[in-house]
Amino acid sequence: MNIINVNKHVLGISILLASGQIFAQAENEMFTQQHDHSLMQPTVKHEPPSHEDHLQEHGGEIYQSSEFTTKWLNDDAGQGVWQTQLESRIGTDENKLFIQLNAEKTESEDTKYDGKFMYSRAMVDFWDIQAGIRYIHDAEKVEEKDQTYAAFGLNGLAPYFFDTDIYMYVGKDQQVFASLETDRDFLITQKLILKPYLDAEVVMSDESKYAKSKGLTNLTLGLETRYEITKNIMPYIDVSYGYEKGVKETNWQDESSSETKWLYGAGIQFNF
Repeated sequence: MNIINVNKHVLGISILLASGQIFAQAENEMFTQQHDHSLMQPTVKHEPPSHEDHLQEHGGEIYQSSEFTTKWLNDDAGQGVWQTQLESRIGTDENKLFIQLNAEKTESEDTKYDGKFMYSRAMVDFWDIQAGIRYIHDAEKVEEKDQTYAAFGLNGLAPYFFDTDIYMYVGKDQQVFASLETDRDFLITQKLILKPYLDAEVVMSDESKYAKSKGLTNLTLGLETRYEITKNIMPYIDVSYGYEKGVKETNWQDESSSETKWLYGAGIQFNF
């Protein structure tokens, strides 16, 4: 009986070992098949981003922004002047068309027109370099009412957030002059804003019929106080102090002396 029992135990152990080997072999074959199957699956290729996608991610989309301002000013002698300006930018963050149109009508005088048409290229952060033409129409002149200049400039944000435009103009009759416009916003509240500004013009050379004297010919220091009804509609009041240098005598104009004056008035600005 003992021998029979021993044989039964030996037989049972043998059967268990054989079953384990068969199960292990089957599992190994299944793993091998799965591994081979995964190797046979095609590799998914990710297409590189298109040129349009790249432009969208890096400011290449075309946009348009415009600012229209108009105001009426009086000087300390009681003479009034109406000024208006339209400024537009059309293009991408890197390349754009810059257009600025100005009109000025002084009481008892004809309207003067001024326009800049510039190609603007982003140079570094917050600065664009510009090149184009400037056109000026002055109906008060007897001759050369229309003048065209080559224009070169920088447009951007100077340190301490001063919005700055610097231009150089070159025209016929050795006309070379430069202009500077800069301003900065100071928030009193979220809607009430003070904006001091400075406009200046310097003549380096001028041999035209209506020649201006060399040096600083115009300077305006002003303070604009505006109230933003919305981000698109902003009425304001404007107070400024201006200097204008006299012109030298030519066959087409009389010599004039320099003058200074205060200007004050109100206007409205539209953004769209």
